[in-house]
Amino acid sequence: MNKIFVFLIFIVFAFFDNALFATTIALPHTNQFISYNDVGDGKPLVLIHAFPTDQRLWQAQQEGLKGHFRVITLDLWGFGESSSVDGKAMSMSEYAQEVKELLDYLKIDKAIVAGESMGGYIALAFLNKYPDLTLGLVLSNTQAVADSAEAKAAREKTALDVLENGMDTLIDGFMTKALSPYASPEIKTYLHHILSLQKPTAAASALRGMALRDSTSSLLATTTLPILIITGELDKVIPPQQSIDMHSLAKNSQLITLPNTGHLSNLEQPKQWNQAVIDFFA
Repeated sequence: MNKIFVFLIFIVFAFFDNALFATTIALPHTNQFISYNDVGDGKPLVLIHAFPTDQRLWQAQQEGLKGHFRVITLDLWGFGESSSVDGKAMSMSEYAQEVKELLDYLKIDKAIVAGESMGGYIALAFLNKYPDLTLGLVLSNTQAVADSAEAKAAREKTALDVLENGMDTLIDGFMTKALSPYASPEIKTYLHHILSLQKPTAAASALRGMALRDSTSSLLATTTLPILIITGELDKVIPPQQSIDMHSLAKNSQLITLPNTGHLSNLEQPKQWNQAVIDFFA
């Protein structure tokens, strides 16, 4: 069967899969709710999506990893179908608490926590806040260093812009930077679809929260947990050197650099990304 045709079938399925098959839970004692998916058996593996996407980013991981892990994805606050936010800063620790509340609901005591880009910041925040609940980390296309003053100012400028003018400028810029020149038209279409579904308040809250985060380099240097670090050779958003630096800090880590790949390596190279996780943790 033609590969493009097969991929298009996957894309059509993925467009609607989150709405059709995701589960929504209301948290006790609050008005917040979380949209999530839970498939497969084995060690629990939580996948935390990148900014500014939602759990649809992980479609190929749900399918490719469910035979080896219990794969759990979720929409972070404000994104996808989870509770809305108001545009004020949402710290990485608050997103980590959302992950913890979902694990509590699912009665999961410990999990491998994987995150891409902002999801990696949240995975590190989860380890910092809940070390006894963490079996290991997958840090994909992310970094441990805090934002520079210039980066913080740029995030605030973007947050103000999306709140005032909507997501179009952010989406156009992200599409230009996030994918490598080797990304297929189908991947580009799929990513643009995901981005187009996100709310300006979600983007603003996340941008402001990312600007507040502290360095987690000392955390990486002291933990003995297994850490898989994945980067894309052509990542323009977070350069591969940041992954090299994290690998040099972490005592029990492996570094995988995927060739001809940009910032969303799980999307561009799903088979290689999945196999790296299987080889390291299964």
